[in-house]
Amino acid sequence: MEPSVTQQSNNNSVTKSNILIEASYKLTVTEQKIILYLVSQINKDDDDFKMYSLPIQHFYELLGYRGSPKYSEMREITRNLMRKILEIKEGKKLKQMSWISYVEYDEHSGRVSLSFDPRLKPYLLQLKKEFTTYRLKNVMELKSGYSIRIYEILKRWQFINDVEIPLDDLRKMVGATDKYLEYHNFKKRVLAPAQKEISAKTDLAFAYKEVKSGRKVVAIRFFIRERRVGGKGVVPEIPHETGGVDALYSQCLARFAERGQPLPPKAFARIALLSQKVFGEDWIDELTKMIDDIVERTDIREPLAFLTYVLNEKIDRIEKGQDHSEVSVGKIEKAMRREKLPDWFAEYQKQFLQDMEQNSAHEDGDIERRRSELEARLQKYKN
Repeated sequence: MEPSVTQQSNNNSVTKSNILIEASYKLTVTEQKIILYLVSQINKDDDDFKMYSLPIQHFYELLGYRGSPKYSEMREITRNLMRKILEIKEGKKLKQMSWISYVEYDEHSGRVSLSFDPRLKPYLLQLKKEFTTYRLKNVMELKSGYSIRIYEILKRWQFINDVEIPLDDLRKMVGATDKYLEYHNFKKRVLAPAQKEISAKTDLAFAYKEVKSGRKVVAIRFFIRERRVGGKGVVPEIPHETGGVDALYSQCLARFAERGQPLPPKAFARIALLSQKVFGEDWIDELTKMIDDIVERTDIREPLAFLTYVLNEKIDRIEKGQDHSEVSVGKIEKAMRREKLPDWFAEYQKQFLQDMEQNSAHEDGDIERRRSELEARLQKYKN
């Protein structure tokens, strides 16, 4: 395999599958920058990984060092990096793999070459949908590994401006499952510094809200905005690409419009999150089918509320270790003995969706109560 000579520019772009962005792993800030620099060297038309080669001096400077390269120090960094594992969850599958499979130092030519693990190909090469792109420059100036990961996650959801992430999931994504176990420490050491650094050095800024169940913080809701270009160290951002998501949103808008129902971006975001939890990497195709089936049914007065109900029921089945396919648009229709859905069902689902949209702390218990009541009433109707 011939090494590919890397471009020595931080203005290159980083493009990663959204699945990879939301993977669980723990890398130091130096290790993250090595990985992201290598990702930025991938050409969008590449169908296989290359050996990415760069001058050892440049590699040394990339790590934030000055002076003559210390080979023993660099070798220790790459050895540790090759041991690091990332976990990718796709549906019921959990995949574990390494980032780097091979490193070669050539002191004669003064170059170092690195190669990605080939199992990363589906998440970095020939991406046609569900990916996110951003400028390498935005992360190379960040000093915290947590800031880099949170920036990537926010970039993934920038197109809808806000996203709610369960705290446990966020910990896994940023690599803080064994640190700052008390939330106030996590806030002090991870969230607050990342908010300050990202807002000062990148093209994004964000605010966040703590979502609680009782007194316990269970999720973080991020409010994302794009920073105006002009400050020192902020480069113009390339168009944000989200692959099939934008196209899906446009398609969903049109389908719901046929029934005279609006589809706000926040409502679509919630549907997308629920669908990903149920269907994994096939969520776009599966969600499209569900929406088509629901919109075609004239007995459903509130398609959006009905869709939300079905997805929540599927998630409930999955969490209980049951087959979520037992809950589907078609099977609910049969359970109703082909009668029109009763008025209470449509109206109740509409209120349920409104409760979800509000998403305030004091309503968490009420939302769960409504869901339980709805399930009980529906079961009586089926019988």
